[in-house]
Amino acid sequence: MRRNLLLFFILCLFCHYTKGQEIDTTFIYTYPNASWITSYLSTSAVNMTTEDKTFEPNNPLKIGVGLGIRNTMINFLVGTKIVSLKDKTYGKTSSTDFQVHRYGRKFVTDIYFQRYKGFFAVDGKNTKLFPAMKINQMGLEQTYVFNHTRFSLKAAFERSEQQVQSAGSFLLGANVYWHQLRDFEGLDGSFVQNLDNLQVGAQGGYAHSWALGQHWLITAYTTIGFNIGNDVENFRNFRFKVYPTVLARTVASYTKNDWSFTYGMMINNKMNFFETKKDYTVTNVNLQLSVTRQINFSF
Repeated sequence: MRRNLLLFFILCLFCHYTKGQEIDTTFIYTYPNASWITSYLSTSAVNMTTEDKTFEPNNPLKIGVGLGIRNTMINFLVGTKIVSLKDKTYGKTSSTDFQVHRYGRKFVTDIYFQRYKGFFAVDGKNTKLFPAMKINQMGLEQTYVFNHTRFSLKAAFERSEQQVQSAGSFLLGANVYWHQLRDFEGLDGSFVQNLDNLQVGAQGGYAHSWALGQHWLITAYTTIGFNIGNDVENFRNFRFKVYPTVLARTVASYTKNDWSFTYGMMINNKMNFFETKKDYTVTNVNLQLSVTRQINFSF
């Protein structure tokens, strides 16, 4: 556990901060208020999909609040679990799910620290429980936004700015991920060895925001990439496998005066292989409904 936390904080050190870059004000409007507050409902889960089945956690619905202050590192959300989305038929899941999504002017930084225990799989009309099954994931992605003077991810995902005119940008970045699978059984009861997997790679893609009238904004963001990796021992010996990756974000928001109402979704898909060479994917899914208010507050 201590080693995992140390690796996570080392990854965090790669996250950097920028401010004060020039923008084209005919495309991007910066609110005169220095800060914003957010309230939200969200759900987040890590799923595993094999060739024919999906193993899901009985993940909870969360409620929370957040605060952002422009030109500082302060931009966070805190929340608490309120209820599981499925009943006891689908088992019980214990989880730690810590994520950072930093939308800078030129760079997007995503940091993950996720630990899930307790999954279920639906087999026809039957639901099979896997209470001992664990999936742990840590990762860092950093992506460069080429058209950062006219295209604002802050407007789409933070609501700290407004995208006045439609615009888009090509994206290019790099990532590193560590996945751990423990106590996994197939539906037929066959035991699969515990697995550790380390991946590094690059991704590229495109994001676009459609400004629809004065109030609506719809944004789609997609990157596709390839990682190289293997279990830790083979990785150290430079024996690699190739893994495709996909990350997609989409958000729709309505803004009036200093208020914004937003629905967003993010899907992050990474492929792995069992020792039998059969593939499986680990997918992180985030859904969030939020309300943001611009306020006059600063240090």
